[in-house]
Amino acid sequence: MNMIKIAFALCCASLMLATTACGKSKALMAVEDYEKTTCACKDAACVTDAAKKFSEKSADMASASSGEVEAITTATKNATACATKIATAGVPGMK
Repeated sequence: MNMIKIAFALCCASLMLATTACGKSKALMAVEDYEKTTCACKDAACVTDAAKKFSEKSADMASASSGEVEAITTATKNATACATKIATAGVPGMK
């Protein structure tokens, strides 16, 4: 009977872990989604749309844990670099 309880507990824990994206906060998931979306963009309109969708998730930023600060910072820098590259693509001398 104890083995059944342990197996059930492990199944529940696995399900909870899977539904929370391996323990990532909503803030980290939002920033990673923003980075992925922005870096997939080919024009400024797409970048603007990605930024708008990200700003709608600003309430999620409060869910960030202190251990995620570096990952959030990196993802934000990457998204900004992609947006800058797209924004300056048509400007002579800018690459």
